[in-house]
Amino acid sequence: MKTTLLIIAIMGCFALGIVDVLQSAKLKDQRHQLEAIKQENQKISDQLEKQSEAIENVKKVEAKAQTLQKTLHESATATVAESKKVEKLQASLDQARTNNPFHAVMDMMNDPELHKILEEQQKITAGPTIEKEYADLFRQLNLPPEQSAAFKDLMIKKAMVGTDVGLAMMDDSLDPTKRGDLTNQIQAQTDAVDTEIKQLLGESNYQAYQNFEKTMTDRATVGEFNDQFVGSSAALTPEQQNQMVQALSEVRSNFKWSTGTSPQNASLESSLEGALTDESIAASAAESEQFDQQCLARVQRILTSEQYAAYQKYQKQQRDLQLIGMKMAKQMFNSKSQ
Repeated sequence: MKTTLLIIAIMGCFALGIVDVLQSAKLKDQRHQLEAIKQENQKISDQLEKQSEAIENVKKVEAKAQTLQKTLHESATATVAESKKVEKLQASLDQARTNNPFHAVMDMMNDPELHKILEEQQKITAGPTIEKEYADLFRQLNLPPEQSAAFKDLMIKKAMVGTDVGLAMMDDSLDPTKRGDLTNQIQAQTDAVDTEIKQLLGESNYQAYQNFEKTMTDRATVGEFNDQFVGSSAALTPEQQNQMVQALSEVRSNFKWSTGTSPQNASLESSLEGALTDESIAASAAESEQFDQQCLARVQRILTSEQYAAYQKYQKQQRDLQLIGMKMAKQMFNSKSQ
């Protein structure tokens, strides 16, 4: 009986071993299948990632394409606009070449809105300019604040005299008589403001003002020349500036100009239309150089060698600008006879 039970037990254990082996084999096979599934999933995941990147790249390319298309559209629109501007400008240039080259400028100047803007701008800039150019006179007169403010207002008013008339004189359709009438109109307005200034200042201060006015051209010359040295060791001292103004003023008062288009004239006269010729311009340029040479001889004792060389260069630049201005004026006033 015991032997039978032992055999049964052994057979049971053997059966369990077989089951265990079968289970282990099944589990191993399932692990292989699971590993294969994981690998397949990884491949799918990699493919999905690549596809996502590809989709994202496509989106970027589409966005860039849209941006490029927008840019091209805007560029095309801007090109059309610029083309219209060029056509308009070309038309203006063609008209200017056909007629007087200053007609385009005159058309702009006759625009009421633009004219108003220019007038307001001149008022804004006139104040600081007068403050700078007449600073020495203001200190000399030492007027009470209220009187000083009224004096400056009158000087701004005087600076504004002839703005409208000056623009009107650019019209080449004016004959010599009308141009002369406009010049007289400017002089009358200037004299009227001078009368107001005299009444405000009194006889003594008005005389000091007149004396100062006589040196304004030379003060402006010295100031403009000295501006290029501001902040450097070559800057003119106050004493040098005063001496230079005095020297230039004396040369100017003694120099005899033979032409009617010299810098000595404060404005264009009615005879300018006939006076501006190649010969008169050349004669004026020669006299300007003579005048500058006399000025150089006087200031050589006042300036250092560096300042003297710079002043020679400054004189040449001013003469060149003056010559260009006279040639432009000749072209404007004499265009009808060409």
